[in-house]
This record gives sequence, C-alpha cells and structure tokens, in this order.
Amino acid sequence: MPSVAPFEKFLQDVCWAKTPFGPMEHWDPQLRYLVRLMMTDTSPVSIMWGNSHAIIYNEAYLPVLGENHPHLMGKNAPDVFPEFWDYFETVISEQRRNIRTEQGKSHMLLMKRHGYFEELYFDWKLIPIVGDDGEHKGCYGISADKTREVVSSRQNDCLRELTHHTAKANNMNELWEEVLTGLNYNDKDIPFALLYSLDEHIGVVAPPSKPHLNCNLEGYIGVNAEHVIAKQYIDLQHDKDGFAPAMLEALKTGTMMELTANDPRIEKLLIGIDWKGHQVPSEEFVVVPVKTEDRTVAFFIFGINPYRRLQAPFREFLQLAAEVVAPQILNLRLAQEVERRHELATRAQLDFKRSEMRFTRFAERSIVSLAISDVEGRILYANDAWYKFSGLSPSDQHSLSWVDSVIPEDIDLLRQWQDQVLNKKKGGTFQVRSKEPFRQGQMYSDHRTGICACYSDLNEAGEVESVMILIMDISELKWTEQQLLLRTKGLEESERKYRNYAEHCPLGIVRTDGEGYVQYGNDAWRAFYGFTPDQVLDPQPWLKFLEESDVQPCIKYFAHLQKHRGPESIELQLKNKTYTITEDGKTATNSAYIVATGFSEFKEDGTVDHIDFWVTDISGQKIALEVLRDKMEEAIRVKTQQERFMDMISHEIRNPLSAVLHCSEEVIDAMKKASTALDFSFGGATPGDSAREVLKKLITNTVDAANTVVYCVQHQKQIVDDVLTVSKLDSDLLMVSPVPVQPMALVRSSLKIFEAELRMTDINLSIIEDNSLAVLGLGWVLLDPNRFLQIVINLVTNAIKFTKTSRVRKITVTVSALTSRPPASQFGVEYVPLRYTPANPVISLEKPSSTGDINEFTGWHSDIFLSFSVKDTGKGLKNNEKALLFNRFAQANPKTHIEYGGSGLGLFISRQITEMLGGEIGMASEPGSGCTFAFYVKTQKSNPPLRSPTTTEPLIRVTRSLSLTADGTAVVPLEVEDATTEILEDKRNTYTRSPRKVLVVEDNLVNQKVLCKQLRNRDFVVQTANHGRDAIEVMTSRNKYPSQQSPYFDVVLCDIEMPVMDGIKFTEEVRRLEADNELRGHIPIIGVTANVRCKQISIAIEAGMDGVTTKPYRIQELIAHIDRVCSPDHQEELITT
Repeated sequence: MPSVAPFEKFLQDVCWAKTPFGPMEHWDPQLRYLVRLMMTDTSPVSIMWGNSHAIIYNEAYLPVLGENHPHLMGKNAPDVFPEFWDYFETVISEQRRNIRTEQGKSHMLLMKRHGYFEELYFDWKLIPIVGDDGEHKGCYGISADKTREVVSSRQNDCLRELTHHTAKANNMNELWEEVLTGLNYNDKDIPFALLYSLDEHIGVVAPPSKPHLNCNLEGYIGVNAEHVIAKQYIDLQHDKDGFAPAMLEALKTGTMMELTANDPRIEKLLIGIDWKGHQVPSEEFVVVPVKTEDRTVAFFIFGINPYRRLQAPFREFLQLAAEVVAPQILNLRLAQEVERRHELATRAQLDFKRSEMRFTRFAERSIVSLAISDVEGRILYANDAWYKFSGLSPSDQHSLSWVDSVIPEDIDLLRQWQDQVLNKKKGGTFQVRSKEPFRQGQMYSDHRTGICACYSDLNEAGEVESVMILIMDISELKWTEQQLLLRTKGLEESERKYRNYAEHCPLGIVRTDGEGYVQYGNDAWRAFYGFTPDQVLDPQPWLKFLEESDVQPCIKYFAHLQKHRGPESIELQLKNKTYTITEDGKTATNSAYIVATGFSEFKEDGTVDHIDFWVTDISGQKIALEVLRDKMEEAIRVKTQQERFMDMISHEIRNPLSAVLHCSEEVIDAMKKASTALDFSFGGATPGDSAREVLKKLITNTVDAANTVVYCVQHQKQIVDDVLTVSKLDSDLLMVSPVPVQPMALVRSSLKIFEAELRMTDINLSIIEDNSLAVLGLGWVLLDPNRFLQIVINLVTNAIKFTKTSRVRKITVTVSALTSRPPASQFGVEYVPLRYTPANPVISLEKPSSTGDINEFTGWHSDIFLSFSVKDTGKGLKNNEKALLFNRFAQANPKTHIEYGGSGLGLFISRQITEMLGGEIGMASEPGSGCTFAFYVKTQKSNPPLRSPTTTEPLIRVTRSLSLTADGTAVVPLEVEDATTEILEDKRNTYTRSPRKVLVVEDNLVNQKVLCKQLRNRDFVVQTANHGRDAIEVMTSRNKYPSQQSPYFDVVLCDIEMPVMDGIKFTEEVRRLEADNELRGHIPIIGVTANVRCKQISIAIEAGMDGVTTKPYRIQELIAHIDRVCSPDHQEELITT
C-alpha cells in the first residue's frame, strides 16, 4: 500500500462533516475527481464549491495563505479572503451568468496572511465547474504569485530614473533635487523620505559655531518644510530625540538602522504627514548612510511601503539607491574642494605678508618681552621690552645668547627648557630672574622676576627652526607676594588658634557669606546634619535636611539676618534624623531638633560680609518634654477611659434593673387583675370581655414580663463575666485547659443556641466544614473548648448584631485546618499585631486522663492550626472604625453602643485568648460589604478519650448560658419562643415519658424551694436534702429493697458549697458506694453552683460528677442537661467506658 503524504493525511483528518462540504463519503463524484486532480497539481490551486463558496486547496497553495493555514481549510471563501472578496464575488456572479473562465494579470490584492496587510500581485484564473445539468457548482482557481517580479520591476525602474537624474547635476544643490526627483518615481515603496547631508562645509572657513557632526536637511518626500519632523539642522552629538540617535548609530557602524512607528523618539513626530503611494502611514523606518571612500557624507531616512516589510530584497533596493547617489556626491565634492583649496592658497600668500608686517609692529609696541633665538640659543631678534628686562644693550645683539639674560642660579633651568623645546618640541612656562635690579618707590629687589614662555617654530620638514621667547615682568607682583606671605603667616597663626577652638567646641559653628555659601563649618555642625563634602557647595545647604514645615521659616530667618545684625534664634526640626533615649528598659524615639543663633557682620557699604551661626542640639530636651507630655496624656486617657467605662457599666446595669423593677410591678399588677377577673367569673358579673379572655391576656403579659426579667439578668451577667475575664487577663490568671474534643461537633452544637434569634431576625447562618479537616483526619483535637467557644460565640454574636438590620442577612462560618500557620491572605484579612501575649500563660493539664499522661491524648502528634472565620453581610466598617477594634472598651464609633449595646470588651477578650492559644485574629471590611473576622489557634491531633476527660468551666458567653458535660460537649437548651409553646411542650412531655425522680441537694432553703417548685411544675418527682450527708442517707434508705434493680433517683442535682458534707465529698462517697455495690447502677450527678473558676469545675468533674451547670441559669437549660445525662446513649457510654 503506497504511503500517504503529510498533506494528504491532513486532508483526510479534516472533520468535513462540520464544513459546508459535508462528510467526504457524501461528496459529489465530480468534486472528488477535481480534488484528486488538484492534489497532483504543483501550482497553487483552490476549489470554491457551492453557493457558500466553501474552499479546499492543495499543498502548493499554502504560501498564499501563510499563517491562515490550516484553520481556513473547508471554510467559506468570504471568511478566507474578507479583504478582497467583494471583487471576486462580482467576478463569480458574472461567471455564473455566462459560464466562462475569468482571469487576471498581475492583479494587486491586499491580504493579511502574516499578521499585517501585504501588497501582493497574482496572475489568476477561475475555471467554472459545471454539472451534468448545466448548473454552476463552483470554481477551479489557479493562481501564480507575481509579487516579486512586480515589486522588483518597480524598484529597478526607480533606480534607473535615479541614476539618470543624478548624472545631470552640476553642483550639490542640483544633486539633492535630482535625487528626490528620482525617488519620487517609486512612491509606493518610498511614501516618505528625508535627505540630510553631513558636514558638507569642510575646511578652515567652516563656521566655528556649527558642531562637527552637523546634518543639514537637503530635501523631503511626504512632508513640508514647516512640519516638525523636517528639522533643518540635526546635531548628532547632542540631539537625543527624533532620528538623531539612529543616524549617529548608522554613522558609527556604517550600516542602515531600523525604527518602528511606535518608537517613543519618533512616535509623536509622525502626526500630519502627507503619505505618498498608498497614502497609509509607514510602520517601519530605516536610516541609510550614504558613504564615499569609507566616509559617510549623507543620510537617507526612508518610511517604507506600509504593505511590505524590510526584508533582504527591500534592503538591497535601499542600499543600491544609496550607492547610486554616493559617487555623484564624491565627484561634485572633489571638484568643489579643488576650487576651494586654490582659493585658500592665494589668500594664504597675501595673509602671510600682512602677518609679518603686523607681527613686527606688535612686537615693537608690546610691553611683553619678546625674543627669537636660533637652535644654539643666539638671539636673532628681541624687542625693547626684552632688553629692558634683561639689562642688556641692543648693540650687542650679534654676540648675545639666551642664557645671558638670567642670573647664574637660573641658567640650568633655562637650559632644561631649551633642551625640551628643541628635542621634544614641547613648550611651557616657568619663572626666571634677570640680572637687572628692581626698584619702584619703596619697593626694591636685587633682580627682576618674570614669567617666561618658550615655544618652537617648525619648518615644513617638521624640524625646529627657531625658538620664540616671551617674558612678562612680574617684579612688582613678586615683591607684593613676599609681603603678603609675611602677613599671612601672622594671620595663619591667629586663625590656627581660632580654628582649634572651633574644631573642639561641642556646639556647631558655621560661617557663611551673605548669600548663604558656607565658608567654614566645624565637625560638630556637620554631624548635626550628616553633611558630606559635596553637600555644602550650595547656598544654605542645611535647607534640604530640614522638615518641609521648617524650610520657609528658615529662609525668612536667614533673610532677616541679611538686614539685621542680630543675634536672632530659631528652632528647627531635622528630617530623617531621630533621637532615642532608654529609661527603665523602655525606649523612646523622637525627631531631632536644633536651635540656631545667628550674628551678622556688615561691610562699610552696608552689604553682608559674613554671618556666624552657633547651633545647639536640643533633641534631649524635646524628647524629655515629649515623654512627659505622653505620660500626662496617657494618664488623662486612662482616667477618661475608666470614667467612660464606669459610665457605660452603670448604664448597662441600671437599664436591666429598671426593666426588672417594671416587669416585677407588671407581674404583681397582672396577678391582681387576674384575681379580680376570677372573682367576677365565679360571681357571675364579668364586665366587658369574658373572664377567660382576660385571664389569657394577663397570663400572656405576665410571661412576657418574666421573659424580659430573665433577659435582663442574663445581660447583667454577661457584663460581669466580661469584666471578670478582663481582670483575669490583666493578672495572667486566665487558665488554658486543653481536653480532647471533636471540633465540628463542638462548633455545631454551640451555634444551635442562636437558632431562635436567627429565626426571629431572618438571618441565614451556614456552617462550612473545609475538606482540610477530613484530609488531616481531625476527628479529635486537644483544645480548651471553653476558651475556643468564647471567641466563636463573641464573633457570631457580633455578626448577628450588625446583620439583622441589613437588606441581605447572611452569615457564613468556615472551619478549616493547616499544618503550618495560615497567612492572613488565606482569609483575606489583616492580622492584629501581637501585643498582649502574657509572659507565662497558665495552662492547666492536671490529671488529663486516668493515667495522668497528656501523651495519651496527643500521641506525640505535630502541631495543627485550627482556623475559624465568620463572614457577614452587615454594614461594614470604615478604616478609622477598624483601627479602634480589638482594643479595651473600644467600639467602632460612639453610636455603636447606643444602637447595638455591649461593653466594647468582646473583641479585646477574643484577641487576648487567641494569642494565649498560640494563634492570631484579624478582620477585613469595606463600608457596605460586611465584615470578615478570622482567627486560628494552635492545637494537636488527639486520640479519643478512654473515659470522660476533664473539662473546663461552663461555656457562658454574650447573653448566652451553656452547660458543659464531662466529655467536653456543650449542652444546648431548647429555646422557648413563647409561653404557649412551653406549656404545650410540658403537657406533651407528660404523656410521652414517665416523670423523672430528682434528688435536690441544696443548703440554701430559698434556692431549694424555688428549684423544687420549678421542677414539680414540669412533672418531676422531687425530693430534697439539705447537705451531702443528708443526701447519702436518703439514697441508701431508698436502696434497701432487694427487688429494685435500678437506682431509685434518675438524677441528683447537687450544690458544691454546703455544710456538713460538700458536693465534692458527696459525689466521691456516692461513687465509692456504687463501686462497692452498696448503691445499684450509676446515678447521674449534676453540679449546680455559682463557682465558675476552671479549677473548681475540673475538681467537680474529677470527683465523678456527670456535668456542671452554673448559676444563674434558666430552668430549660437545666432540664436539657438532665435529659442528656439521663439519656440511654449517655448511660451506654458510661458502661462502655
């Protein structure tokens, strides 16, 4: 079987069913034949089939499509050739009408096949495909790419015209015009051009103001002389914009340089150009150097055809254009140079004669001594000034030598310079002394002193022909210099003493002139500002080291000293410099401050001679003042905070008390009215409504009032709990007691306490358990449930508080875990900085299990970070409100307490507890977008407990009261929404279960009476005992009957603090009697106490109690706790353990 070519394989793999052709097996036989014919053709061939003109092509057609292959195979021709389909649609329509072949010769088409529109030329032929029925089915297209031939012909014609026109030029101006005329013949390839000449004016007559690499604009195409891009002069050494950098690079490398239209150096210059040819802006530009004998003489700047790219043939065309012009430039410039040099030679002869005459007159009249000697040192010529300086006579000129003019001590110096001038041909200046004495008034010297300059005159062979000697008499200056040296020595001694004092002075000392330029500054002054040597060169250099607010006052201060003698002082703050002190282990940092005192000295004309400044560092005094001010403000702030807190606590306590008082009065009044209604009912004289309706309404009001009383008590209890928690935190007495808990069970059970409030406020609370809990296998973890839930309930309570007034009411709680500390970005929050971590956090791990070994729980597992986030749809917080959160007694703004209540301690407590548990807490919020609070704590993976582990204190939180059972699970009471529901529920329970028998052990008779009454009202069988010993006797007496297989009492409610025998000893005794079979079964014991400290609760659980409920509590909470410890599941768990 013959192998299949790659393109044929591609054609077979095309999914033709998704194209207008349809599946290949359903193709028209005529189409099949034509496709096979097309595939064997080596010319570019395409077939357009059907009314949609779907296209199929052979492998030779691929260069026509370029990057459009392969995704155009099988597409409709209008989609394949959108640029010029309108033309061919007309051609095909005409072909359908007359059924004949249509063709075109060197037809220009604009096609986008390589990411840009390309100018292409094709010979094409469209042969009609006609079916047996004579209908036009499609076109068989044959094309031949003639682009290269057309473009090459066009460019060759342009080069011929360029050669013809430049040959006619007689001078450079005509040449530039003829070059542009020749280039205009090909405006399609060159729609834009600039022509610059380089350094055309060469020689000594060139203007000295022109730069060496100056380019002059000689002509242009596509722009006018006023356009910004047509710059008349370009300085290649200094211009940094436009085409200058590219021209300089082309000059250095000798090659053409390319630029694009989006180059920032030329992008803005291309606006307003009248593009030739296709009248479309060029995308590419090229700088072409025109070189003659390896020297660049001109530059072409071409904007090339926008429908072509700068490829090898195009480069060759541009290079040929430059090579055509270069010889013409060389010929014309050589002719000009020959003419110019002839003119220079003639002018030089005349100038030499004039120069000789002028030199002679100059030398005779000059006060500068001038002499010319031969190579032997003999004087050939000397003016009168030289003879006067040397003390020699002109009549002895024929026998005089150069060395005769100086004293013997300077002869060796003179010979050294003579040797340097003759051998090295290098001149120079030096001092010489003549034999002639100097005397002028009081000034006298044994010899004259002069500055001598000697230079060699060279002949055409480059050899020294003579030596020119110039001497300037400085005898008077020399005498003055010696006198100044004597006086300067005395002044230097005086200045040395002053400078020594200034350098060792601890104060900053600086002297400036009248404009502020520093004349002197000691080290202390420089140290104040941190000056480097180059930073004191500007006037008033200290200004840049001052804070912005002090700059203008300092300028005004200096201006005042320019007019007044002083002294004047000013206090200034230095920029980026601080001063730090440490006291009692605390570090305080403040900005650096100085005091400058200035004194001015004035000249006789009233102008400033100099200004002296004494600068003193007062940073220590300023920071001491700041520390004292901070301490005073802190004391005032603490006092104000305490007063505000006491006002808030007073308000929070008084409001509930008022409600309690009013509700109590309402209960009394309601009961009186109920009694009156009963009298009327039984007396047969019921006024108005029936007695039944009156009683029902009164009872309802009474229940509402009682519920209000309960809420107020709980609210007061929350305030007290927050204050006690803060007190424990301040004293580092808050304990962390980790026990094995199930994190999701703990969270779900604790959040059930919000169900009634969520229903009432129509808030949707969703709990998300992240997959990470299952991946890490966190069934049990070692955690303090009380502290953990204290944070959880605080955050959820706040979320409910601020969400219940929103239009969208939704709260999302997410629980997850990681093996490393989670970054704040994971929750989209910003953590609060760790500031309140106690020095020694108290961790209670006393007797964590029957073995007393904490490893029984952890199994040496690595740390796990349990995270919890609460996201609500509340009103959100502003930045200034967020800054106040997590601080003691702080709320978002003063209106928060008025609208929502609270003490401002919840988030502060949550922050402290989070840090105690090894974690961090943070939040994120935007106004109107709700808040997200998130925290994490450090824990460890734990094994399930072998028995009921120790627990911590009951979980009592904001307006909530929870009880904690011995396995660390929160007991959630049933929320009673109204009195009717509670009554109906109690009635239903009467028929669904037998009354439970409860033993109440309480030494307070009032509490005992109230509790028993509440239980009996709910169909409990209640017996009492006044202390533990009394309760033991009651229990043993009820256990005397042998036929009794289970305990008589279902549960025992026991106070802890009692006389005779307290609750702890009572529980231990009961468990001992059960172990000795003196009491049958296991009697659940629930501690009912006001002791809420962690250690007290732990002792109670260790003694054998099944749970603890703290006072005050609601009766429904206690009943829920009873139901739990009496449930069959709890009893089975105890038997298993």
